[in-house]
Amino acid sequence: MNKKELTYHNIIQNQLSSLYDHMTNNLLAWLPADGYVDEADFTDQQRESIESVLAIESEWMLDPVARAECTLISWHEDDEPDC
Repeated sequence: MNKKELTYHNIIQNQLSSLYDHMTNNLLAWLPADGYVDEADFTDQQRESIESVLAIESEWMLDPVARAECTLISWHEDDEPDC
């Protein structure tokens, strides 16, 4: 990596770190760490928070397969095993 690429790499890395910090500590702070939540019980603000996280992830991760592997939001039905 040349100096310019390294500079851009560091900037992108810092921005991503800040974004994920914001998403986990602000937008999704209301989610229990390993508890069950029912989407039917979400408030409008909670729905907006989830939509914001999904929108941010789609802007930063263009590949849908990679995005599905790295997302902060995982949907599971009652009868599906946790990954």
